[in-house]
Amino acid sequence: MVPLEIAMGILSTLSSILTAVKDTMQNKDDFAEVVSRCRKMGSFIERTTCGKSEGDIDPTLVRALGELNSFLDGIENIVKKREQRKLRYRFISASVDRETIAKLKEQLDSFLQMWDLELTVHVDMTLSKVDTKIDNVDMKIERILRGTREMKLDECDREPPPERPPMFFGRDDLVRIVVETLSLDHVVLVGPGGIGKTSIAKAILNEDSIIAKLQDRRFFVRFDDIDASQITFDTFIGRIAGVLGVKSARLSAVKSILKASDVLIVLDNAETFQDAVSGSDRIAEAIDELGALPSVRIILTTRNRRVSTNLRRVIIDVPALDPSAARQTFTQIYRTDGSPAVIDQLLSALDFHPLSVNLLAHVAAENQWTLDQLVKAWGKQQSHLLEVGGGKLRSLSVTIELSLASSSIKQLGNDARHVMQVVAFLPQGINEKNLDDLFPTIPNIRSIIDVLCRLSLMYHKIDSEAYAMLSPIRLYISTTHQAHDTPSVDLTHVRRYYRRQLENLIGHDDGGAWIITEDANLERFIVHDFSQATAEDIESIYQACSQFLRLLTLHKPRPTSLRATILGEPERTFHLVDEEASSCVYYLACLAVALRDDSEAINLFITAESLFAHYQKHEMTARCLEQVAQRYSVLGNVSAAEQTLQEGLNLRRKYHILSPDDEARINLDLGGAMMYQGRLQEALTLFTSAREYFDSTGDASNVVRATSRQGEAEWHSGNCAAARQHFETELSLSTRMNDNYGHVWSLTQLARAEARDENYMEARKLLEEAFALASEGNDVHNTCRVLWHQAALASDQGHFDCARDILRRAFGEMATRGWQSAQTIAMTNDCSARNELFAGDYEKARELFLGVVNSCVETSDLELQIRSTRALGEIALLDGDFAGAQLWFTKTRSLCDASGAHPDFLYSQNLYAQLKESHEGWKLFLRGRLPSA
Repeated sequence: MVPLEIAMGILSTLSSILTAVKDTMQNKDDFAEVVSRCRKMGSFIERTTCGKSEGDIDPTLVRALGELNSFLDGIENIVKKREQRKLRYRFISASVDRETIAKLKEQLDSFLQMWDLELTVHVDMTLSKVDTKIDNVDMKIERILRGTREMKLDECDREPPPERPPMFFGRDDLVRIVVETLSLDHVVLVGPGGIGKTSIAKAILNEDSIIAKLQDRRFFVRFDDIDASQITFDTFIGRIAGVLGVKSARLSAVKSILKASDVLIVLDNAETFQDAVSGSDRIAEAIDELGALPSVRIILTTRNRRVSTNLRRVIIDVPALDPSAARQTFTQIYRTDGSPAVIDQLLSALDFHPLSVNLLAHVAAENQWTLDQLVKAWGKQQSHLLEVGGGKLRSLSVTIELSLASSSIKQLGNDARHVMQVVAFLPQGINEKNLDDLFPTIPNIRSIIDVLCRLSLMYHKIDSEAYAMLSPIRLYISTTHQAHDTPSVDLTHVRRYYRRQLENLIGHDDGGAWIITEDANLERFIVHDFSQATAEDIESIYQACSQFLRLLTLHKPRPTSLRATILGEPERTFHLVDEEASSCVYYLACLAVALRDDSEAINLFITAESLFAHYQKHEMTARCLEQVAQRYSVLGNVSAAEQTLQEGLNLRRKYHILSPDDEARINLDLGGAMMYQGRLQEALTLFTSAREYFDSTGDASNVVRATSRQGEAEWHSGNCAAARQHFETELSLSTRMNDNYGHVWSLTQLARAEARDENYMEARKLLEEAFALASEGNDVHNTCRVLWHQAALASDQGHFDCARDILRRAFGEMATRGWQSAQTIAMTNDCSARNELFAGDYEKARELFLGVVNSCVETSDLELQIRSTRALGEIALLDGDFAGAQLWFTKTRSLCDASGAHPDFLYSQNLYAQLKESHEGWKLFLRGRLPSA
């Protein structure tokens, strides 16, 4: 029926194959299917060639038939050889390698495409209309060859996927997002070395849903152990083929395996082949071809954001760990019962970079250091602690050098290295608006920044317009490459820019937005300049330092390293003979006030006062004395406060620098000292006089302050109605002035008045409003003080669990804001101790109060020490320990005498810490009626 010679040859070959396998195929059903398949193929050939001469048939189909003929001849030869060897008909087994399978499948794909085209054009038929099974003809042929129903890879030849990482914290949400994304798109995980891209990819391969769906069709191909210069197209395909268990390193063979059923393949460290010296274009095309297969999903992990393929992909930036996950990782390796706050602070210096956290934990564990020893070692050695062995998993330097070895970096030359050095020098990075000012000699600065970001050596901050480095990378570049390449980074233009910005702000209080985003960079420059200072430029350095500290205190109070830089190094004490050092130390003391480190503030103000006195700056000398007095008052040392204020007044009178403003302002402080000594009427007289004066001058800020003091004095005098009126006036004035601190303070005072009248709902409402306002500012102590009031209110009502939750929030506020003063921690613990005392847990209350007393010895906080010591006496009395109660109350009285505080006014500064009326041991002691044993 078929006149075409080549068609007859194909049919003859099919017949020969059937004859050969008839007696050797074990499963007769399989043989019937082979017969059916051959018959269908014959029918197909008949319909496309019957009644036609070779010239009538499309050349494309003729070529396809010729290739099919050769293809079937090959199968026939294999069959006959197997028959001759009297082997059972299981052609594709260990004796027939996968290269043969892949080659047959590739050829058959080509034939099917040709036939589909011919039928569509000439017969107006689609392949599916001829036979729906023809879509799977390649699988059917393989089933003929194998004599089985399914095709399987030889498991002994392929590489199994890696296990889930043994330590994997804080990434569950990211894994879930990637798994969901893979249902539609390929995924590219981007991030710097050591950020955890590979661990995330391994975790995804071991997700339950992925395992259930793909089973052993999960592949992980690594490229981290080969250099980009060694990569070619053949080595790239060879890596993939090796993992798949395919002996032929050909793209066609790889595709044949991957398209058989659904597959997930991870190409790890993709930057290696992205940066290949040769064949990068062919590699990209190959990835496109693999990704185009409906059965294939690909995950790329790379440091390079520029993905050169045309995959339909979603790029996901891998972030650092959150603090909790970083701490879990750290303590899983390094077992410690140290403070979580100290651990978080240490790990934050690493930007919670996973590899760095891991390396630091290993160093601590291997050296058997305590947490304190680790903190000290970190302060001295830093980058050396991040090298615990060879390879990228044991050494930060190896990880970073892999990125620096990129051809993209090398092509940029020395300019790229210089930019990295400058960015590494500046902890907060560089603002993109200032690139031309910072690098005026580098015309292609933006291109360089783009390359560094693309390779994950830098990143663009989401919450600002700055480019920065992760701390471990910055640390490595600073300590290694700057030392190796140049003795010091050329910071001429960068220093000039920052000095100019500071000079423009001298004498002004604005610049808050700028100082918030540039404070760490400025501090870095000032520390560096002090280390390089000469006698000629020390004055300008002190001026810059003073301006920086003033702006920091106003807009972003936080601890700094400048105290040690200015005062702590003996070899630099000659700097203090400079007149500008006085102002610098003064503003350093003001910063300590803002940070609620009153003991440190006193020491610094005394040092500044001595320097000002040396240069006969009498106004500033007096101001330092007044500041010292205010800190004494806050700490409860009211006798020292009054004495120091009198000293300041005498100095002003001696040098005729006592203005009416000064006198009224000092009277407010003197009245405060008198109030804590129980001299309420004298204090109220001074407050009223100061209020009248400031009213007359229109000094609204000091009017608010005087009004608040009047309310406190009236409260302690028992005139609560007058006190409430003053607090309401204070609230109105501070609201009108946008005085956040005064607004918060007046709300808490009014809440206290409402609670006294048992209007608890209104008191809670006022405190909630106060907390919302306090949270808007940078004053953590002020925020915590509102929480102390809320906790005290809950304790007073018997809601002890609620109070515990509130106080945990206070510790959370300290951790979130990134710093915590010893005073603020002690006050929070004091509130916790009060709550446990009210709850009846005397043992826990005693433990907390003892801790507070011990911390007060270090902070010189006499007011808090007196309160906690009295509380310990009350607990002893409740336990029936009369001798212990006598001892604690005697110590309380001694502390009152030393500080000048009146025994009846222990809670004049902090009424929220007041004990119950039923706690009467202190009153009994003062009256000499304390029970004895």
